[in-house]
Amino acid sequence: MNKMIQGVMACAVLMMVTTASAQESGGVKIGGDVAMTTKAENAINAAIGQDTLAKQQIGGVQGNVDIKGDLTQTTEVKNAVNAAIGQRARACQNIGGISSDASCK
Repeated sequence: MNKMIQGVMACAVLMMVTTASAQESGGVKIGGDVAMTTKAENAINAAIGQDTLAKQQIGGVQGNVDIKGDLTQTTEVKNAVNAAIGQRARACQNIGGISSDASCK
C-alpha cells in the first residue's frame, strides 16, 4: 500500500469521531424555532502535505446565512472520509449543512 495512503489510514484510525454536534457560526441569522439533530460516526478529515486544506462540515449552519422562519435539520452520517493529499491539495465536504461559503480555500 502506498505510504501516503497508509498515513491517511493511520490518521483515520486516530481521528475517529463517534458524535458530532451541529454548529452555527459567523453571521448566521435564524428566525423562529430551530431544531437540529446531527449524528456522525467515523467522520474523518485529514490534510497531508505542504499547503493542504481539508474542510468538513456536518449538519451545520455557517457563514452569512439568513434563515427567516423555522429551521428543522436532521443529518445522520456514517463513515464520511475527506482527505487532501499532496502539495496544495484541497478537499472540502459539506454534508447536510447550510453555508454561504461555496469555495474550498
